[in-house]
Amino acid sequence: MIKGLDHVAIAVKDLDETLKFYQSIFGFDGEVKHEVVQEQGVKACLIPLGNCYLELLEPLGPETTVGRFLAREGEKLHHICFESDNVQSELDRVATLGTDLIDKVPRKGLAGMIGFLHPRSTRGILIELVQKVTDEGGVIAASVQGGRIRVLIAKPGLDGHDRGAKVVARALRDAGLEVIYTGIRQSPEMIAETALQEDVDAIGLSILSGAHMELCPRLLNLLKQKGLEDVPVFLGGIIPDEDIPTLQKIGIKGIFGPGTPTSKIIDFVKSLPIKR
Repeated sequence: MIKGLDHVAIAVKDLDETLKFYQSIFGFDGEVKHEVVQEQGVKACLIPLGNCYLELLEPLGPETTVGRFLAREGEKLHHICFESDNVQSELDRVATLGTDLIDKVPRKGLAGMIGFLHPRSTRGILIELVQKVTDEGGVIAASVQGGRIRVLIAKPGLDGHDRGAKVVARALRDAGLEVIYTGIRQSPEMIAETALQEDVDAIGLSILSGAHMELCPRLLNLLKQKGLEDVPVFLGGIIPDEDIPTLQKIGIKGIFGPGTPTSKIIDFVKSLPIKR
C-alpha cells in the first residue's frame, strides 16, 4: 500500500547554488541533509517540506546516470518517490496492471528497500517506491571504480519458471550488487534496450526452455549493435554439456547449471573485467 509522498527529486548542475536559490526564494529553513552517494554517482541533499522532502541531485561525473540525464534533458524533475509499507507487494500489484518495472525485486537504497517503475508506463515520469527501515544494518557494496556493480538479471524466451532467477537476483543484491530483474518472457530486444537504458555492468540470463542456442546469439548481436559488446553476459539454466563450448566461443562469459551455489555466481560476477 502507498503511504504517501516521500520526496520529489530534481537533477541539477550545481547543488549548492540551487539549494541557495530555493532557500532564498521560498524561505525553506529546515535542516537540510547532505549525502554523497558514490554507488549512485550523485551528491544529494534532502530539503524537509512538512511530511516529505525535496531532493536535489548533482552528478559526480558526466558518465553517471544522472549526468547523462542532465546532458539529455537539462535541469528538471528526475523522479517522484512514494513511500510503501511493502515494496515487493506494490511492485507485484502494479505489474498485474500492465506497468513496466525497472526493478521486479527490491534493492537496497539510502532509506530502505527501493524499486523503480519505468517511465514509459507512468506517463513519462520515473517513479520510485521506498520501504523505509529504521535499523542501521546494511551490506558492503561490491564496487567498480567507485560505484556499485550493476547487474541485469533477465529471463528470455517463453518459459515462466523464475524461481531460480529470483534467488540469484536476491543473492547478488544481498552481496552488495545493484540488481535489476526484468521478469519473465523478455525478448532479446527488450533485454538489450534495458541494458542500454540502465547502464548495466553485466547481464545474467536464466533459460530453462532449451532455446539458449537461439536466444544467446541474438542478444549478443543486439548488444553489439548498441555498443554494449563489452558488457559481459553469463547464463544459468539447463544447458547440455555439448552446447557449452559453442556458447563460450560466441562470448558467453560464464555458464551455471542447476544446483550451482549462489556464492559461486557472486564470486564470478565480482571477478568480471567490467569496463566503465
